[in-house]
Amino acid sequence: MSEPKTNVPRFASFKPKPTTAVPEEAKADKATQRKHHRKDEKCDKDHRRRHHEKHRSGSRERFPLHETKIETPLYRPKDEFVGDYVVDRKGDEKNLVYGSIHRYSVPPFHRFGAGHVLGAPPDTKVDRDYGDEKGIVLSNWREGKSGFREKYVFSKIERERPRLLKIRPQVDREGQRSVEADFVPLQGPRGKKRKRSGDGDGDSSDSGRDEKDYRSIYGKAKAKHQPSDEELEYATESDSSGSDARRTMKVDSSTRQKNMELSRKVEESPHDVEAWISLIDHQDALLRGHDDSHRVTNAELRSTADIKISMYEKALGKARSLKDRERLLLGLMKEGEKIWEVKYQAERWEQISNDNIDSLLLWTSYLNFKQTTFSSFRHEAIKEVFLRRVNALTKEVLVPGTGDTGSLYQQLIYLLLRFTLFLRESGYSELAVSIWQGLLEMNFFPLNLPLSHAEAVKKFGTFWESEVPRIGEDGALGWRHFVENKDVSEAPDALVDEADDVVDNTDLFKTWAAAERLRMMGSRTPARAMDEVAEDDPFRVILFSDIESFLIHLPPQSQGLRSLLLDGFLLFCRLPAVVDLEDAKKWPGDAFVNGYLLENDINWIRDAYLPATREQSEDSDLVVSLYVPISNISISSEELFGSSVWLGRQPWKVKYTGDDNGPVFYRWVRNTLKQLTESYFTEDLAEYFLAFEFLNEPASIKKISKSLLKQHPTCLRLYNSYALIEWSRGNKDVARGVFTAALNLRRSLPETEWDRDSIVLWRSWIWACLTEQDNNAAIQHLLSIADGTPNADATLSPAALLRAKQHMVSHRDYLLSSGTSRSSAAYAECLMLLDYLTTSSDKETKSTAQGDISSALGTCTSFSHIFISRDLTHSTSHERFLQSAARLLIHHARIGPFRPALIREHLNRFLNLFPQNTMFLSLYTWNESRLRIDNRVRNILLSTILTPENDTLTSRLFAIQYEIKHGTIHSVRSAFEHALSSSPSKSSAGLWRFYFIYCLETSQFRAQAKDIWYRAIRACPWAKELYLIGFERMSNILPFSELKNIWRIMVEKDLRVHIDLEERFEDIGKLEKTAREQRRLGHR
Repeated sequence: MSEPKTNVPRFASFKPKPTTAVPEEAKADKATQRKHHRKDEKCDKDHRRRHHEKHRSGSRERFPLHETKIETPLYRPKDEFVGDYVVDRKGDEKNLVYGSIHRYSVPPFHRFGAGHVLGAPPDTKVDRDYGDEKGIVLSNWREGKSGFREKYVFSKIERERPRLLKIRPQVDREGQRSVEADFVPLQGPRGKKRKRSGDGDGDSSDSGRDEKDYRSIYGKAKAKHQPSDEELEYATESDSSGSDARRTMKVDSSTRQKNMELSRKVEESPHDVEAWISLIDHQDALLRGHDDSHRVTNAELRSTADIKISMYEKALGKARSLKDRERLLLGLMKEGEKIWEVKYQAERWEQISNDNIDSLLLWTSYLNFKQTTFSSFRHEAIKEVFLRRVNALTKEVLVPGTGDTGSLYQQLIYLLLRFTLFLRESGYSELAVSIWQGLLEMNFFPLNLPLSHAEAVKKFGTFWESEVPRIGEDGALGWRHFVENKDVSEAPDALVDEADDVVDNTDLFKTWAAAERLRMMGSRTPARAMDEVAEDDPFRVILFSDIESFLIHLPPQSQGLRSLLLDGFLLFCRLPAVVDLEDAKKWPGDAFVNGYLLENDINWIRDAYLPATREQSEDSDLVVSLYVPISNISISSEELFGSSVWLGRQPWKVKYTGDDNGPVFYRWVRNTLKQLTESYFTEDLAEYFLAFEFLNEPASIKKISKSLLKQHPTCLRLYNSYALIEWSRGNKDVARGVFTAALNLRRSLPETEWDRDSIVLWRSWIWACLTEQDNNAAIQHLLSIADGTPNADATLSPAALLRAKQHMVSHRDYLLSSGTSRSSAAYAECLMLLDYLTTSSDKETKSTAQGDISSALGTCTSFSHIFISRDLTHSTSHERFLQSAARLLIHHARIGPFRPALIREHLNRFLNLFPQNTMFLSLYTWNESRLRIDNRVRNILLSTILTPENDTLTSRLFAIQYEIKHGTIHSVRSAFEHALSSSPSKSSAGLWRFYFIYCLETSQFRAQAKDIWYRAIRACPWAKELYLIGFERMSNILPFSELKNIWRIMVEKDLRVHIDLEERFEDIGKLEKTAREQRRLGHR
């Protein structure tokens, strides 16, 4: 049966009909209609597809279509740029937040150039086989390709990204309940009950709950979009690529299991602060997961910080001790920095400081926050913070029955040290020096009268207002002499300030900085009412009311507190301190206290750090290799009078290029030490004064030493100091005579005092002989210790050796048990030297001049374990004893062969015990730099020295020095950046100054000097020196307007300015206005 004949339509019927312009309103209506009828169009989709295939079956070449192009205008926002291209220099900030661009912000575009990218190499094209809507992949089309795109059927499937699977939440929860149950179920958890259909077919399980019935309004059932396993489901797009979901996907079962264990531990022991800290720290592991390469977004950091803050708040409610509260509050405020505003942080710190008045750590953290917050910093506001704290602590120590007043006085001394340094660095040197004059007069020249604190302060006010010479000034006799002799002293002659205010408008800021420095140099000590000073400078004359609130009167019998106050004074003068108290050992490493690099001369910094080249660092000379400009060691007599390698000692004139260029007058410091030694003699102070004089005034040291020995003829420490001075000067016969004379004083001293102090003489004499490689003399002195007097006829025999060892061991143990660990360590040191010189174990290769280093180090390790067992692990005596062992290692290495692994082994142990000790660090670096096999120095710096619990400013400076010697300029810059991003050193004004100088001295980094200067001012807004050095070095680089703004910021922060520039700014502004007016008239 033939089909009916149908008329085939002509192609002309497919021509589009002529169109007329459609109004915009009509277009909008039609668009709305198309939107509403989208479902109707979808229902007719099959019919239109068949019709479209018929239409395409014709030949386009034989029957060309004459189309009329219909131009449909694209919708564009009103503010969108219409043109050939769009310029975007800022980029899409959503990349940083969400990890991808904001697709709705991408303007309409089409690609051109067959995949080539503008600015990319010509061999690079967009690879269309890879990438997704979030990014594209560029590849070299000439390499790794077969020359054509894959056409076979499964090529697309192979390129598809695998779909991630995840456990259904309800299954995960059921499994978790099974794990936490107290029994093992024999049958797994069942799903929902099966539903029976009306036709009785009840075999379909719940797994088919997502399948659509053929009668569904959604149409025919399609292939399942979930995996066959009922307990799994496909991860969504956000699960597989979103930041929060990625965090969920990356956290594996072990990480979650640990979080559950820590949470359970906190619930079981809510007062265990360690458990709380572990749980809080574990939140970072949950954030990172196992993807270390994942870049954490700002939103993730803020959300994690919010979670941590909530945990800290809960933990604080369970804390019982002050130490626990300190740890938790510091952690809380550290997380709060990430999400809280500065104003709210200040309020919380204020509340914490008031609620924990006994905690120096919390108050110091609050002070650091106030002092380093640039936006809110004002000098007067910080001064008020100090004053409130001084008043609160003073009131606390004066309350009768106060328990531990010693710790409160220690807080006061540290607070006053910080305050006086803050004053001087801000430009108010006169007030800072006056406070120290008052503190030293009241506590080292006390009255022999039973006075209360108020009465003592009142009497001292009379002394101050009389304007007689005060401590440190020529002719000063002290407060006690003034009271006892009823004002017989005369006031010093009036002084005249020599002001040289030469400021040139052609180079305004550079000449102003020079003139300002001259005024600062003349204002380092307070003036008196009769002195001729600048009339417009109210800060030159210091009245008693200015210092009254900062005076403290230490208890009469508190020798330890007075030694601590003396150490504070030495640190104020930028001199090394002799600190024995455990709490004060951290002061030299404090970024706000250690300001040597801020006030030392630039030439000294350049000579100490910058000229060190790679060739110099490889020099075998230990003096060059072990030199540390700013050290952190425990000072003993050998460091004070011996080689300056360890302590980095240099004369005052070298560090400050002359007597009068330091932060304080050299003459004032010298007079103060001399007057303190004469009026308040202690062995430590006398030894330090002799070391200061020997370094700075070697010509007169012999006269001063004999004068002190004449006044204190039985002081063995003075004899020891003078003998070491003569030995260092090359007068070895004179030194031997001094040692012998001192050791013959045995009958003049009590037995206990002799046993305690005489060992210091023996130890120094033995070390002196050992340094000269006179091993026989050293052995004679070691054997003579048991006799108490030098014996030139002493010979080595088993009996003499046994007797000497028994004597040293018994005295070592007795003194350690009685609390005299310093002398006990000296006996242990002599025992170590005796084993070195008399034992022969043949474990190490040695020359004839060398001893048995293995046996000596074994003795050292044994006594170190005794220190640790008696809870003296971090004591000063333990550190000094290990320093003597390091000194023996150096001696052994200098005179013969040695095994580097042996030195490395013991120095690793020393550094684990005292990671901030620069003596151990420098020796470790010298030992490793000779080998250059493994980068052990950087490894130990990262793993042990610069960890958060051990990090300190001096260690950061050592790391920078190491990179300058052994690294590249880029590694040096990286060391600077790491140091200035770490908490212990980021607020070091001296370190910022050093970084600025380094950038200026390094041509490759000179362009970054401006940025470093701005960052330095922002980090340390109180440091006037940072402003001045920038004005001196950047005056020809920055425009006048920027320099003027920086100068006004300095004034706005209430820093001391001697020479005002506002009038000059107005004059320059008028001149510029006149010049502009003349140019305008000239153009007419």
